[in-house]
Amino acid sequence: MTGSSNVTIIGAGWAGLASAVALAAKGYKIELFEASAQAGGRARLINNGDMDLDNGQHILLGAYHELLGLLSLLDLDEAELFTRSRLHLNMHCLQGPGLQLSVPKLTSPLHMLTALLGAKGISLREKWCIIRCWSAMMRSGFRIKRDQSVADYLQQQSPRLIKLFWRPICIAALNTDIDKASMQVFMNVLNRSFTGSRSNSDVLLPRTCLHKVLPQPALDYIQRQGGIVRTSERLVKINIGATGVTDIETSKGNYPVSQLVLATPFEQCARLLAIHDQFSSIAKSLTAMKHQPITTVYMQFPEHIQLDGNMQGLCDGISQWFIDRRSCGQAGLIAAVISAEGAHMQMDKQALVEAVIAETRTLFPTWPAVISAYITREKTATFACTPESTPLRPKPGHIGDNIWLAGDYVDTGLPATLEGAVSSGLQCARQLTEHSANTIL
Repeated sequence: MTGSSNVTIIGAGWAGLASAVALAAKGYKIELFEASAQAGGRARLINNGDMDLDNGQHILLGAYHELLGLLSLLDLDEAELFTRSRLHLNMHCLQGPGLQLSVPKLTSPLHMLTALLGAKGISLREKWCIIRCWSAMMRSGFRIKRDQSVADYLQQQSPRLIKLFWRPICIAALNTDIDKASMQVFMNVLNRSFTGSRSNSDVLLPRTCLHKVLPQPALDYIQRQGGIVRTSERLVKINIGATGVTDIETSKGNYPVSQLVLATPFEQCARLLAIHDQFSSIAKSLTAMKHQPITTVYMQFPEHIQLDGNMQGLCDGISQWFIDRRSCGQAGLIAAVISAEGAHMQMDKQALVEAVIAETRTLFPTWPAVISAYITREKTATFACTPESTPLRPKPGHIGDNIWLAGDYVDTGLPATLEGAVSSGLQCARQLTEHSANTIL
């Protein structure tokens, strides 16, 4: 470490927490600021009466190696936090047959070939079309010369295959619909999730609210290492002198800074950097980025109600995924997830809830009436993961002077997932550590 081992981190979302934990483990003294009253960012805790909920229903994959490694660093047991199962796609349609696909316990790439050949609801010719497309991606090393939308890339696939197979996976992974989503980032996700180890495609459903998975253990660890956590304190201004950042102004005071990690949402980062000429280019790029929303409707049924397989999809409705919260100890609670923008964002909350309940009753006609429902709308849940957004994304880590960037929007090659956020934070921490070591030398 150089001179001072103090690091100031702005933002206690999963990126900021990952960076803080990794640096604290290396002996750095952390001072962590969070504008809201609790950590977690856009994967935070919501209290609905006597029930704790996530502000969005998140699903993890076995390919989330950075996140799982961070949990291991915190001495957390995956089996206690998650229910792990092999991927099973059960895609319903309100009009016409759906699709069922299960990934067997075979080595890669046989697991994907066998899963596709054994899929139910599509013809042998349709299976061959998917396999040919998949093979072409594998031969290319999951790279394309020039990025384009997923829809443009998949022009040779039939509309039915796109509806049943490609679109659900894309919109779940990128939170951006196929007509706008980046094919290169989609390929990155497919490569990480469905090649290499078979377990990369495993689905991990939290056994508890996400607040207990990372945010709370991370805060406890940081404080045990001598760090300081300041919540409900918003960063107002970064002051920069001849040698870099000298101090920051917050809603409650001024603090000196040795090294500064900005792990805030991209729009806030843009505002903070825009007033400084040396960062005007980054600020301009971040200002040009767009958001995508995520909506979740929580429906409470009698406790005996449950989904077959904990997760099921819908291809042609408002709802896209139904997640059984039984794994979280919330029996009878079903989360209906609606990713990305769409006509549903123009509906008022009550109308949207009623529409989702109506779809649920159509799919599961034997279920009794909903006891209660609660809706969350995260309008700025993720960045819009488009071909146009890629050149706007700054690299994680050092951007100049003593300022570092982390966040799910930085260019990790991943979309705005929990893994993307954690990966950015860990990359930032590694760079800062290496920079300090080189400075000493």
